[in-house]
Amino acid sequence: MLPLVSWWQTEIHTVLSDKLQAVVLGGSTVLGDFQPGWSDVDVCVVLRTPITEAEGAVIGQVHDAMRAHFIDGGQDGWRSGQAIEGAYITGEMLQYGHAGTCYVAGGSTRWWGVKDPISPFDRLIYAQHGCWLFGEEVPIALPDGKALRAQSIRDSQEFINPPAGCLESAIWLAGIMHWLSRTLVFWRDGELVSKTAALEREVAAGRPLASAFILPLALRREGSAACRQHVDDLRYNYQANLDTAVQSLVEVGLL
Repeated sequence: MLPLVSWWQTEIHTVLSDKLQAVVLGGSTVLGDFQPGWSDVDVCVVLRTPITEAEGAVIGQVHDAMRAHFIDGGQDGWRSGQAIEGAYITGEMLQYGHAGTCYVAGGSTRWWGVKDPISPFDRLIYAQHGCWLFGEEVPIALPDGKALRAQSIRDSQEFINPPAGCLESAIWLAGIMHWLSRTLVFWRDGELVSKTAALEREVAAGRPLASAFILPLALRREGSAACRQHVDDLRYNYQANLDTAVQSLVEVGLL
């Protein structure tokens, strides 16, 4: 187990005690694609009763301390730009996929309230590939195809109409191409693969966007810090290949 995860798990046991039912690991770590310098550790924390706002505030402090120790301080040789991103929910929310009282912490996000915090694609990864780190396994409902497509359509709109400032962000520019490769593979080939595997597949097959994926693939291996040295190249890469990307998204039915 990663030292970061061991540290975090000890802390949340202290905060939540008997209320903690299980922890399931998702994201890049279960897809075999953890990239030092890029990857966060995605977890879903299953609770026996809904989390309170006061408990959420304490967990937020745990995540702040984790960032200070592992990202800012580099404790235990941690080299990724992210730490743990987690949703704290009840088991019913995994079974039925409905909104409920939850707490979400990841990066700078600290949010307590009522919603379904797990996106359809994250739910798919948890259901098909999730690794239970602690406690009893809880049924995870698979998302339906309609929900998955709706998420991809929303993401496609963001791809062609980036929010303000995104074209100045090297992280966004690289990340959106990572998203594009995996989305095209999923809707064209019917297979959910990791971001790195999708980039490699598109390049090796000589797909229309193969040349556009070479730099994002290289940077995925080097880490997010390296992106800042290539922001101009990444912006050009995105803009020069936008029409081809749009056509590819049209071909898989997302635009």
